[in-house]
Amino acid sequence: MHDLSTTLAAVASAPGRGGVACIRVSGPDAYRVAAGLFRSKRHYELPGDGRPLFGSFVGTDSAALDHGFLVAFTPGRAFTGEPTVELWTHGSPPVLQALLRAAVALGATLAGPGEFTYRALRHGRLDLPRAEAIRDLIDARTIHQARMALAQAEGALSRRLGPLREALIDLAARGEAAVEFADESETHLEDGAFRKGVGTALHAARSLLEEGRRGRVIRDGARVVLAGVTNVGKSSIFNRLVGRDRAIVSSAPGTTRDTLEETIDVAGIPVTLVDTAGRRASDDAIESEGMRRARAAAGTADMLIRVIDATRPLTADEEDDLRGDAAAAVPVIVVVNKIDAAPAREPIAAPPGAIPLSAADGEGFPSLCEAIVRGLAGAPTLEQPLVSSARHLASLDTIVTSLAAARESAGLGVELALEDVRSALSELDELIGRVGGDDLYDRIFSTFCIGK
Repeated sequence: MHDLSTTLAAVASAPGRGGVACIRVSGPDAYRVAAGLFRSKRHYELPGDGRPLFGSFVGTDSAALDHGFLVAFTPGRAFTGEPTVELWTHGSPPVLQALLRAAVALGATLAGPGEFTYRALRHGRLDLPRAEAIRDLIDARTIHQARMALAQAEGALSRRLGPLREALIDLAARGEAAVEFADESETHLEDGAFRKGVGTALHAARSLLEEGRRGRVIRDGARVVLAGVTNVGKSSIFNRLVGRDRAIVSSAPGTTRDTLEETIDVAGIPVTLVDTAGRRASDDAIESEGMRRARAAAGTADMLIRVIDATRPLTADEEDDLRGDAAAAVPVIVVVNKIDAAPAREPIAAPPGAIPLSAADGEGFPSLCEAIVRGLAGAPTLEQPLVSSARHLASLDTIVTSLAAARESAGLGVELALEDVRSALSELDELIGRVGGDDLYDRIFSTFCIGK
């Protein structure tokens, strides 16, 4: 993957058949390889002036395979930062494979996952967060995910990290100077100045870390489980949120006997919604297995929606469930369903903040969706967080830990705090990609698709 002297070739468009497809050739011999695959009635030289050239594409036997456009890029204008040519053909898999075989015969190497983006990184066209954002943009399942990834790909996260890095460099330089040249007046630090600077950097890092926890939900999605006793309307709520009759609905208790899952978009968060079997005493082996699976699903949830019935008093099981929810490790939303059919009497003993709901006519569902977003992201609406990946969060957590230690030890002397500041700076440089071994790059770029 890391041999920059080779010339790579790969299909850069989506797999399968399509109206148009793209083969990208990038590397020192890209122009020569591309010229061997292309025939035109007009004279041309690569890279030319950057305008598309129309002609025919040929295979290893020089026979025409298809016609289309060739576009050549100089290193300064190419995504990878090196000579690059793109061949735009019809999206016929046999044609694309024949062109790749011909490119290899001319000296190209088939690209692995993420190799073009890796070269863009190594040639200074991208830093590591921007490179990772390209993968996230391709993988986006909601428009909010796509916009977040696009902002990262355009360098928004890198711009946020830049001032923090400059502050840490300044702290390290001033601290080193104060220690090494303690007798010089020019390097003297005022009492508390170093600790104050560390505190400012720590606040910035903590803000990014908190933002990243929201971003992780948007990037990776969440698992939300509908829970409750039988016949409270969980499947009706599931169908209403999904937007179609996905789950069987019946007034007979025990209709749902297995977990049922669908992925939905809740205000930009990809949510895997899980319908589960209702809890009740039963001698039916299949229904008992369904209830066991319901408990297992609840154990893997990022959020529970506890459904209770507005048409009757709480059962002893429901009261137990609500008491247990108060100590749950994940957010719990309580909804009171069937308000359209509730009798005119005193309301049931639902906990404060329970959401009145009618799966029959949709009343209360905007409030439910808002509560889902608030519970998962910490706010009723989504902002545009710039930190989202597990790697970013882990690095920021390490940076926060190092800076917190530096602030504590700074009161005892700058020299004691310097090592923690250096550790924070080193971790930040690895996050950005200024330092990083091949194992880090291999791990990251192996998650990309071939052709990017």
